[in-house]
Amino acid sequence: MNPVETHIGVDVGKDKLDVCLPDGHKYITRNTKAGIRKIIKDATRAQAIVSFEATGAYGNKLYDACIEAGVKAMQLDPWRARNFAKSQGLLEKTDSIDCEMIRDFAASLKPEKRHFIQPRSEAQRALRADVRVRENLMKAAALINAQLVYIEDAKSRKSLERVIARIEKEIDKTEERADAVIENDERMRELASRFREVSGVGPCVTRIILSDVPEIGTLSSKGIAKLLGLAPLDHKSCTVEKKSRTQRGRGRARSVVYEATMNAARHNHIWREQYDALVARGKPKPVAHTAIARKMVILLNNIAKYPDFKIKVQAPDTQTK
Repeated sequence: MNPVETHIGVDVGKDKLDVCLPDGHKYITRNTKAGIRKIIKDATRAQAIVSFEATGAYGNKLYDACIEAGVKAMQLDPWRARNFAKSQGLLEKTDSIDCEMIRDFAASLKPEKRHFIQPRSEAQRALRADVRVRENLMKAAALINAQLVYIEDAKSRKSLERVIARIEKEIDKTEERADAVIENDERMRELASRFREVSGVGPCVTRIILSDVPEIGTLSSKGIAKLLGLAPLDHKSCTVEKKSRTQRGRGRARSVVYEATMNAARHNHIWREQYDALVARGKPKPVAHTAIARKMVILLNNIAKYPDFKIKVQAPDTQTK
């Protein structure tokens, strides 16, 4: 634990925030502007770093308040924070315990492992919201389509078909809004145009990458692969040596890149040759697809990182949706 820096841990809930101050004092406040102002005041007074878990929309107000006030803050992976608590012998899980463990976990991180939150533009917010809405609409449509298989009553089927048609219209509108957001943002527009030159990368892949991986272009090849859960991680200890395998990462982005590579490996000769070479070496097909997905996300990262980067894997007519 760094003896110089001080930390405040916040467990974020829908309606309340459990706070643990540097001296160990704890309190509960509402997840409102007034409650967050108190946390900002405490952080400013103690010159502390505010840390909280990534809990979707519930943490947005705290995120924005820290940025506005110029308070350093970190958004931590809940899985890693929970494992840290277990490493401290705390198997119980309560909000009071969590806020203290979030504080201690943040303090234990090495400087190179600390990633402070950055300002988010209105375009980033809007695109992220549209991508989430589209994902939920797609899930709803898939669920209703699955039910149609078992429904024989004509009236019931008609009713569900109308619902599906309505959902599909809303999906189209959401995609149009997302594309408009990208088109109206200079950096997003430029990246989207270059991303789509890569075989397998279409509008859907582009939207999700720009939405879920705003860090793209700022990380190393290894860093971007690990962020998406596409980097093989070693598992070796004494005489035990297990096969390296990928773990965790940003699921939505990882899934869409994986699906894109499956299409690209079928239709683009460069991706196909790399895929076939891996299979010929004895790699299982899912492992080969993961390796190609890793190459693709590294390629996209290099495109975003280097404006003059030349794209060799091109085939506009084989893009996925």
